Amino acid sequence: MLTGDLGQLDRLAARLGELAEVPSRAARDASAEIEGLIDEEFDQGADPYEKPWEPLAPATEAKGRSAPPLTDTGAMRSSVQVRPLAGAGVGVTIDHPAGVHQTGWSGPRGSGPARPVLPARGELPEGWIEALEKSAEKAFRGITRR
Repeated sequence: MLTGDLGQLDRLAARLGELAEVPSRAARDASAEIEGLIDEEFDQGADPYEKPWEPLAPATEAKGRSAPPLTDTGAMRSSVQVRPLAGAGVGVTIDHPAGVHQTGWSGPRGSGPARPVLPARGELPEGWIEALEKSAEKAFRGITRR
């Protein structure tokens, strides 16, 4: 036989059900934070791990370009999209020619150093981890503190 306030039990069950929303809420908030971190990379001329990109070649500067690299037209920066994925997760897309800058290139028309915009070491950058953790904690606390 059950005794006590069954309404409280119903509220607890509802709150537990809401916990399933934590990943999608966290992904939404983290997406905005990560997009800001990528924007800072372009401002600083550094990769996601805060390592400065290789400087522009003197021949490139002679053409009128100035530091930081990858910022002359703003096209690559404006092509970055960071979006929450359905259910959970964060998707990051960036348009061409980001791929060649991510890894560097060499070919008949010349070569260039890697200037990665996206993580490439198999581990997330500290700033991205902090964004994910902060967003997950905020989403969790938003549900549990009601």
